[in-house]
Amino acid sequence: MTRSLLILATLILATAPALAEPAQELNVNVFRNPSIGLEYRRGAIAVHGGLYPTIISKDEMGTNETSWFARAGVTHFFLPRSWYGQRPSEVYVSASYLRGLNLDHGNAALLDVGYRWMIWRGINVRLGVAVFFERHHDVKINPTPGLGWSTSW
Repeated sequence: MTRSLLILATLILATAPALAEPAQELNVNVFRNPSIGLEYRRGAIAVHGGLYPTIISKDEMGTNETSWFARAGVTHFFLPRSWYGQRPSEVYVSASYLRGLNLDHGNAALLDVGYRWMIWRGINVRLGVAVFFERHHDVKINPTPGLGWSTSW
């Protein structure tokens, strides 16, 4: 127990310099995670909204079908680490509400965890995994890659 607390305290202290980053950020997400849309961040918390495509079903022939959802949610970023002088890359957790737009999908929820890597001048890549919940459907676990660009002030 004491060792776990010591490790946690060390991680928090090691990431403290990166916490002095600009307080606000606007992300334009162009591929999938958190959605094809916008994300506004203030400090460690962000809200996002847009369109979310995923493959969670197959048609009668067994071919994958792309399901589209409107997605809105909140993300928490933590454990920032700056690589090569770029803005900090971070671990994130996200919870979202989804509304189906095709294939008779209804309301759904998505829990997502992953890593946002700041590559160069605001360009970022996200790699994560999500748990997808929809009433009267099996729980699905999906990879959640993402590509975006952000600016901070």
